[in-house]
This record gives sequence, C-alpha cells and structure tokens, in this order.
Amino acid sequence: MLHRHVGSALLLSLLISTPALTAERIVVLTADVAEILVALGKADEVVGRDRSAKLPALAKASDIGLSRSLSAEPILRLKPSLVIGSRMALPTGIWGQLNGFGLRAVQVSNREDGADYADTIRNVGNLVGASAAANKLAVDWNNAMQPASPMGKRVLISYEGKTFAGRDTPGDTLIRAAGAINAADGVVGYKPLDAEAIAKLAPDVILVAEHNKAVYGGIDQLKNRADIASTPAGKNGKVFEIPAHEFFSVNLGSPAAVKKLKGMS
Repeated sequence: MLHRHVGSALLLSLLISTPALTAERIVVLTADVAEILVALGKADEVVGRDRSAKLPALAKASDIGLSRSLSAEPILRLKPSLVIGSRMALPTGIWGQLNGFGLRAVQVSNREDGADYADTIRNVGNLVGASAAANKLAVDWNNAMQPASPMGKRVLISYEGKTFAGRDTPGDTLIRAAGAINAADGVVGYKPLDAEAIAKLAPDVILVAEHNKAVYGGIDQLKNRADIASTPAGKNGKVFEIPAHEFFSVNLGSPAAVKKLKGMS
C-alpha cells in the first residue's frame, strides 16, 4: 500500500513539473524572428534579444547586442535552450560557434532577399511548438505579399544615398511585391552607384534610410544633390526617407511597407 502511495505521489509530482520542463529559454538573434515569436505568443520564453528588437513584449529580455555584430559570450551567459534567428545574424560563423558550445542554435531562413519569410514563420512555429498558429500566420502574410498589378514605376532604395539595393535584397522583394520595377535590377546585392549610373537608371521613386542623415545630410540636401535632382524622382518630389526596418529586411510588417511604397509611387 505504501509503495502504491509513493508511486502515485511521484507521478503527480512529474505531472505538475511538466510545464516547467517544456518551457524554452529562447535567445533570438534578429528582429524579424523576434516579431514572429511575439505573434505566436512566445514572448515570455524569450530571455535574450537583438538590440533592434524593440517590441514592448520583449522589454524584459536581455540585450545581447546588435544582430550585425554578435558575439557568443552574452548569449552563453543566458543559458538558453534554443537560439534562433535569420540570415541577418552576423558574423555568419556565430551559428557554428554556438553549436560548438553545445547550444541548440538554428538559423531559420536561407534567402538573402527574405522571400522565404513565410517558410521562416513556419520554421519558427515548428521549433517552439506552435505549428498551427504559425501556418495560419504564414498563409496570411504570404497572401498579403502577392505582387500587385504592375505600376511601371522604377524604384531605387538606398542605405545612405550612395549604396543601392539590387537583386537578391529585401528591398528588391518589396519593390516587386508592390508591382514596381527595381531600377537597380542590373546589380546583385548592395552596390555603390555613381552620378552617371543613377541618371541612367532614371528612378521614379528614391527611398533612403533615415538613420543615415549624417551621411547624406538630410532629405533636403539629398533632394538638391545634382545627381538626385536630375532624376524623375528628384524632379517630381518623389525622394523619401524611410525607417531601415521597413525596407532593409523582410518581416511581419512588410505588407504595410509594400502598401506604403504603392502610396509613394
């Protein structure tokens, strides 16, 4: 009889402790993936985050530094059970380094242009036990990102007024989703363009990351720069500052960014 009571007590103890055992300690290395975790209701399991992941739901998570210049030490200190992020996490060797320390570190995206973001959503859902919710989120996001009817407008997206987004970039993905044409389609990745090249590309719309005002001198100075002023965008007042997270990464807010771009055109 005593043996039976001891067995029952042990079973009850295991059942009570199960939720604590299944909860993850997640460190998320990039803001695009952090948004997914919050949307899936997993914010309470995030113990560490990239500095650019400023969602209120993650306010209690420790800052591990910027996603573009990560180091292993701040991540290891948090003793995570799962580390996840996208290709935006740099240096690229951070994944092998973390796995070498015995951590479960998973890169959940593969494409430089972020066009696989729906798959990224599903991958995150599978890792954190929220597959059904992630699949619905992915379907809704993908439907919202279907290319619109062609607008025929040529768009240039610049990081600081000198370097522009060509093919295989998040900017290219967003331009295409808006039904527009990437004026820098002839280059791959982010490339510097001189005044002559910009004139030949004849963009109808130019977007520049607003956090780089110190480099391009502010929107008025950029608009008055000879090479910019000579383009259709410059002549028609279609040169705009934009938050970097809207057009330099593909994320849950990308459908809104696409809608914004349509309005600018």
